[in-house]
Amino acid sequence: MEAKWLLENVPAYGGGELHPMLFNCGSGMADDFDGPTAEDSFMHIVNRTTEAEYLDYIRTLEENGYVTVFENRTDAGLFRQLSGKNRLYVYYIFNERMTRIILENSGVSLPEFEAPAGPTVHDDTALMQFGLTYGDMIRGFTSDCGMLYAIRTRDNSVIVIDGGSTEQSTEPATDEFYARLCDLTGNPEKIRIAAWFCTHPHGDHMAFFSRMLAKYPDKLFVERAMFNFALSEAVMPGLKARIALSGRKFPNTRAITMERILANNPNVSYLKLHSGQRFELCGTEVEVLLTHEDTLTRFPDKLYWGMNETSTILKISFDGKSVIFLGDAWIPNGNILIGRYPWHSVNCDFLQVAHHCIDHVENFYEFIRTEYMLVPEGRYLLLKFISENFQNLKRHCAEDKIMVAGDATTVFRVANGKITETEFFPPRGCPYDGSQI
Repeated sequence: MEAKWLLENVPAYGGGELHPMLFNCGSGMADDFDGPTAEDSFMHIVNRTTEAEYLDYIRTLEENGYVTVFENRTDAGLFRQLSGKNRLYVYYIFNERMTRIILENSGVSLPEFEAPAGPTVHDDTALMQFGLTYGDMIRGFTSDCGMLYAIRTRDNSVIVIDGGSTEQSTEPATDEFYARLCDLTGNPEKIRIAAWFCTHPHGDHMAFFSRMLAKYPDKLFVERAMFNFALSEAVMPGLKARIALSGRKFPNTRAITMERILANNPNVSYLKLHSGQRFELCGTEVEVLLTHEDTLTRFPDKLYWGMNETSTILKISFDGKSVIFLGDAWIPNGNILIGRYPWHSVNCDFLQVAHHCIDHVENFYEFIRTEYMLVPEGRYLLLKFISENFQNLKRHCAEDKIMVAGDATTVFRVANGKITETEFFPPRGCPYDGSQI
């Protein structure tokens, strides 16, 4: 039976083999825990297609009134965003011979989201790995996960990446993060968060940042948010029912975080990230290497293996250096990257070690060449439980350039392609003091 085109008011793709399923790829800033929302995006996948058929489809869209607002060609494929009756993101991956057509119902277009650098305030850029406190995974006491990073640009804005767990969000820890931001910007009265990027919506990647928004609503100003979260029910089928049966109450960290962003920043600009996007953000260049949309159809019996696999992989280049954030990505994500890119196109200077070094993801480290590895984990856990994974890092990076977040907050100051200074600050925040997100 021939698959049916299911994107209403969008011209059908000609050629290839249309996958029979229309995928719900999640909402924007709306909470979809209770079900689909008006902000959900939808995706068709066309297999066994060609570059020529992809370009023919672009011409078909343009003949139907669509205008290309963003275009990019990389070693991986061809990428376009188009505006017309609706907004589409369409891309073709060379080695997969696959086209993805995504109907967006949330956020803004990429040109609307971009932000050129403002007046120069600093003569350098700074990258910070914040020193969260780590221990055994005991809910309500200690956490063995969580990660939090920040980039301060020359125009004195800040890009924040993820956020730690509830157990790490203590009064001393949040005070310390604010102090570090003040030190980086020199402006304790108003800290411009040019963008908050979240790799995936696990609580240990959001709760600390959410707590900061509640604690410093008059100090932190979030201008943009960028992420791509998969549909909650698709990632964790039946979770809502299981929580109801358990009788336990769990905070909806994602909904709380979004509410706090919008409460103090009603005009926040949101961008749903897709592979192939490349844009300027306050003097940095942001490149999206992979999202959960690239992992769909990889497993025969489910859409996703788990939430970690939906991590968005991002590369940010600044002042002649670059950093890749892997979030909690694991082996399937690495295999997709390896299949798409020649090794030299995803080199970086700083690489965030995936999933707190918990998983054995050697394929990433064999493939991505880096000078520094940033490990969002505590040394006690690295040596006690995951020592083999930790030792393996030394095969790919000099030991003195493997920076462990539990040891210290590390700040790299960078100017014109060189690290001019590295600063260390002791972690603060243990033991857990009962602070809630």
